[in-house]
Amino acid sequence: MPELPFFWRFSLVVGAVAGLVSCFTWARVPNGAAPNPNPPVESGRSGVSQASALPDRNNAQKYWDSPSEERADGLRSWMQLGDSLMQRSRETADASLYERAESAYRRALAFDPHHVPALVGMAWVSNSKHDFSAGRSWAKEALAQDPNATEAHALLGDAAVETGDYDEAFDHYQTCLDERPNLASYARSAHLLWLTGDSRRAKALMLRALNAGGPHAENSAWCRAELALMMLNEGALVPAEKQAEQAFAEAPNNPHVLGVVGRIKTARQDYPASIRYYEQALAIVPQHATMAALTDLYALTGEPAKSAQMFQRVLDFHAPGGPGHPHSHTNIVGATNAPTHGNIELARFLADHDRNLEEALRLAELAAESSKSVSTEDTLAWCYHKRGRNEEAQKVIRKALRWNTPDASILFHAGMIQAAAGDRPAAQKYLYQALNLNPNFHPTQAQIAAETLKHLSAVKVSAESPQQTNPAIQRAPRAP
Repeated sequence: MPELPFFWRFSLVVGAVAGLVSCFTWARVPNGAAPNPNPPVESGRSGVSQASALPDRNNAQKYWDSPSEERADGLRSWMQLGDSLMQRSRETADASLYERAESAYRRALAFDPHHVPALVGMAWVSNSKHDFSAGRSWAKEALAQDPNATEAHALLGDAAVETGDYDEAFDHYQTCLDERPNLASYARSAHLLWLTGDSRRAKALMLRALNAGGPHAENSAWCRAELALMMLNEGALVPAEKQAEQAFAEAPNNPHVLGVVGRIKTARQDYPASIRYYEQALAIVPQHATMAALTDLYALTGEPAKSAQMFQRVLDFHAPGGPGHPHSHTNIVGATNAPTHGNIELARFLADHDRNLEEALRLAELAAESSKSVSTEDTLAWCYHKRGRNEEAQKVIRKALRWNTPDASILFHAGMIQAAAGDRPAAQKYLYQALNLNPNFHPTQAQIAAETLKHLSAVKVSAESPQQTNPAIQRAPRAP
């Protein structure tokens, strides 16, 4: 970890005693990060403070298709529809709703090109599509109209986290906490703190998010699932399981919650239960993490045909026109025409399965051109390693490690890279740290880490054992 130049403050209102302010002080650190999986965004972007003022989310399609005369209230109705569609997309992870939400916000802007909530709505959609450049532009335009637009700061912070500019993210999230401490601002800040290695305060802040509550049960369930993941990443399986079960009780049909429960069941080595939860999530909506997990679980449970089928589904998911391409990461895997963006998820998936490693590296390098996040640097290093370019892998993995993100997978990658590079002490250190942090971080890679550590220890013992030589037999001198 580099030397920390100065300290940064998040000021949090403590509800237990009126007027009491608790100041948590976190070290501000240089740049680099990992993506935040869709943090909760406040409803009421149209200026409607009560959730009940929004159209019924389940009837959003019917509302969209209704005649224009039924939407005579103009700007307000388009804003309500846009917010409703985006909230629905969060609950179902249905990326197809982004385009309709964008159209609704654009209709609102047709009434008033300077309407701040509509500009913020466009930033929300752009970030959700991973078009962070457009997201920044819309959010900055909103701030130009209203410098106190808290949600614009939040979305600028989200874009900064995704691209690895943590300094900027701290700036914007601090503004959110100062101006509007609530579930969304607490959750965002908690994720950023976790990424930058402060897991203790990250968990405390996620608890504040839960205590603050939100207008939708899904928002609280999302936060509780994230808290469960933080605990799981530290090997705290029992408390993680408790939080995940409560999140599931709050939102039993939320794909993210189902995926978190599936991960915990995997850590328990209850593979049949894990598969059931992941399959339930997949039935709701296809997501990369769900299909990647099922690819491994089917292989582990003796179903290679299902595993191969799911592997292909992952590739199809990321192909142009597939569900994973609301923003077109790249062209078809293996195509000769040049891609327009990288794709960290697909790059890591291919590297993990030793498939099409040249393509995996290309996708990771392209992603690294626009992002210096923890996940980008970690995946790029892993892809270099898989291609046998371990000197480059060593340089890049050091960049990911400097954040001290409590993720055993990063430490596992570092250990395997150092082992391949011939640095046995460093390899042993990182592999031990990975297993000590979370001995069940992955259903197959945790076992690989343990076996590699055992092999490295055996090599050390062999190298340190003295060479045995046959004793010299000398004839005693004869007496004269």
